[in-house]
Amino acid sequence: MDKKYACPLPFNHMAVRPDGRIFPCCIFRWDDVPEDLNIYHKDPFNHHYMQKIRKDMLEDKPIAGCTHCYEREENNASSFRLEAWDEQEKYGATSLSTGEAPVLRYVDLSVSNTCNNKCRMCVPALSTHWYSDAKKLGLKIPKGIIRNPFIENTDFSTLNYIKLLGGEPLMEQDVLIKILKQCDLKNLTIHLITNATLRPNAELLNLFNKCKKIKITLSIDAYGQLNEFLRKGSDWKTTFKNLCWFLDMFPIVSVHSVLSIYNINKAKDFVYFCNELKEDCQKYFLIDGPDYMMPRHLPEKVKPEILKTLEGIDSFEVYEKELNQKGDFNIFLKQDNIMNNLRDENWKEANIDLHNLVKEYII
Repeated sequence: MDKKYACPLPFNHMAVRPDGRIFPCCIFRWDDVPEDLNIYHKDPFNHHYMQKIRKDMLEDKPIAGCTHCYEREENNASSFRLEAWDEQEKYGATSLSTGEAPVLRYVDLSVSNTCNNKCRMCVPALSTHWYSDAKKLGLKIPKGIIRNPFIENTDFSTLNYIKLLGGEPLMEQDVLIKILKQCDLKNLTIHLITNATLRPNAELLNLFNKCKKIKITLSIDAYGQLNEFLRKGSDWKTTFKNLCWFLDMFPIVSVHSVLSIYNINKAKDFVYFCNELKEDCQKYFLIDGPDYMMPRHLPEKVKPEILKTLEGIDSFEVYEKELNQKGDFNIFLKQDNIMNNLRDENWKEANIDLHNLVKEYII
């Protein structure tokens, strides 16, 4: 692959959020996408914005919304763009390489915003469980559950690859079953993103097993009480049982974790924990919001000690760069205090080691 900026995904793929908004991929910067790129557009896959991205990529020009991948690559880390190049045939994303006309073969589908967790880093648009907190914070909340209109207006039989996410997609198992019954399962790869609080029922499991390939990604950020704190609503005993169940049930299972100010000092511990269950199954991704949870806001004198705990971890350069950014611990303290009071909890009980490192800076 000799392309510095181009990515095969926009030629055969789009990501559809619960409200029907569409993005060139799931990690594309949301603020760069026009509001009318959504399921209600007459031809969203060929929207002028998508066509402009493809034109620029054919000329190998950088795309403003693709900075997440570019920044990881600058720090010698893996990226979704590089993975897409390596796995073109798996995703059905071959049009850029072959010169064929773009055709939709791969969809990231957020089924709804129904969720049983209210993770610290989440928002009401992606979690119904966040509604009560958002209302107390004076934030705008959706009216009821957001169910993706894409589901009722799409021929799924032509797709090669579907990534199912939410909310928590396993809270919408009837919808998943309906989708899969429309698909050509023997030629379909399913990628399920779940928080490991639930398991698929017998009918859904049977459909999964008929697919060409099934890939499971478990969203777990730490072990024990710290994961319960970060992913509020989860119970570690249940999460761990389901983690083990998924590892036993499916051949392709990975754990994806969000690295934030709350768990950065425990990152390597969790990598070792996961590797004891299955070698190289876990990967961290640096949080991209809300701002107060960025590790850069740790006290400057604490950062060198934190960096020592990260040595040898995958994508170390990404986290080193983040910690080298100027932050403000008071920004963290202010918003953290608001959330602690709102939820009647305190992170120091979940991460005593981090609290001991920063307690002299807590006013």
